[in-house]
Amino acid sequence: MLEKYRHQIDEIDTKIIDLLAKRFEIVKKIWKYKKEKNIPTLQHKRWQKVLKTRKQLAKQKWINTELIENIWNLIHKEALLIENNK
Repeated sequence: MLEKYRHQIDEIDTKIIDLLAKRFEIVKKIWKYKKEKNIPTLQHKRWQKVLKTRKQLAKQKWINTELIENIWNLIHKEALLIENNK
């Protein structure tokens, strides 16, 4: 039984990594658009909205909002690195 659950977690982890890869591919497209339109990398209002909505969604699903904030801060930090290193 334990191996079954571990296998399920492994499958979910693979999906999370695949989704992160897709997300960062979109970040690259956003970077290209921002560069063409001379838009600053960091859009503070957009970031605050993203963080707020993700925390609200987490709360609805009984997930610790502090955990989600930490995860999304890391994702956002990586996205900014991608945008700033292109």
